[in-house]
Amino acid sequence: MTKVHIVTTLIITTGLSCWSLTSHAITINQAWTAAKNTNPSYKIKQLEQEQSQFDTGVAKSALLPNLSATAGKTWSDHNATQPSGYTITLDQSIWDSRSWLALDQAQAEVVYAQLELKKEQNRLAYGVIDAYFKLAQAQVAVGITREQHQDALHLLTLTQKKYQAGIILSTEVDDANTNVFGAYSDLLSQQSLLAEQQAILAKLINQPPQQVDEINSHNLHRPPLQKNTKQQWLKLAQDNSPDLLAAQQQLRQTKLAVKQQQADYYPNLSGNISYSNDFNGHSDNLNTGITLSVPLDLNGKIRSQVGKAKVGVQIAQQQLRQVELDLTNDINTRFNQLDLDWQRVDIGNKKLQADLKALKTKQIIYTSGTDGTTALDIIQIQEKVYKSKESLQDLLYTYWLHRIQLLSLTGQLNDKTIVQLSQALQ
Repeated sequence: MTKVHIVTTLIITTGLSCWSLTSHAITINQAWTAAKNTNPSYKIKQLEQEQSQFDTGVAKSALLPNLSATAGKTWSDHNATQPSGYTITLDQSIWDSRSWLALDQAQAEVVYAQLELKKEQNRLAYGVIDAYFKLAQAQVAVGITREQHQDALHLLTLTQKKYQAGIILSTEVDDANTNVFGAYSDLLSQQSLLAEQQAILAKLINQPPQQVDEINSHNLHRPPLQKNTKQQWLKLAQDNSPDLLAAQQQLRQTKLAVKQQQADYYPNLSGNISYSNDFNGHSDNLNTGITLSVPLDLNGKIRSQVGKAKVGVQIAQQQLRQVELDLTNDINTRFNQLDLDWQRVDIGNKKLQADLKALKTKQIIYTSGTDGTTALDIIQIQEKVYKSKESLQDLLYTYWLHRIQLLSLTGQLNDKTIVQLSQALQ
């Protein structure tokens, strides 16, 4: 073995010993729980839902009696002995269409806030699962490139022994040595990508995920879908899609806004009772009154507000139509892709098995010293094997992410679903 080859092996082996994964992996359930507890956007939606409840209370208060009391004392240069007094007033709206519609609008806002929270939960769940799977995929890629580097070191050792025995030329040792550097460079690149994916997931869950569970790729089988037909998935989306339900509720709110503006045309009837007296009880006075307010809209303000609100309805209708079109298209695409995705996984697995068999044959021939097979031949077939391994992982994780997207589109990313997903992980 030459001094250059010895130094190369020592440098790379020492570099690898400085990097390792922890033995304790954070599960996808733990990641999801951490995200729900710490994600600011999700917390904001929860607070906005709580805030909407107070708006309902404010709207209800306009329909209830309002009792007020005032007291005061007056000083005058001409009458310094003027007594102090108090007044108690009770106001009650007898009929006010605007107040009733404001209550309806506030209650609709509560429903909308609940749907917005559901949308954010669905978005966050998909974001966590997507980041988790991509981190798992990067983790697997590091393992593959690490194995590739170990094989490259093994081949280098074998070629050095053959060279010392005078069986091969030094060019094969050079090829094997170059292969070691290339494999180590690939490993460093994958480690860098792994660190990036760790940072993405850490941002979502507010803690550093050193290691995550991986999809079991040793015993490939396709789990059954929640629904078997495209029509069933579309029906599930119509009933549960957070985006669709929120758009439908937004349309209802715009229609209520039209009624709310039209209510300004209607009369408003209210009554009040007031009692006043001085603190000595010498000037008590009881008053009652009824007020009828009839808007005339001479300046056209109400008409303009109604027209603006009606345009808002048309906008909401088009927004709802866009959501429906996007949802239908996305579900059709994802559902149709799944069969093709799994076929690609199956073909990728068969190709990997064929490449492994070819590599084993080449290695036996090369180790036996049979003429016609060089170290470069082994390197090339090894590269094919590891590319096939990486390709299979890409196809497998792509399949699962497309399944997750289908669940996300239909509003099925909940705690129960995430628990079921963990069954696909090691």
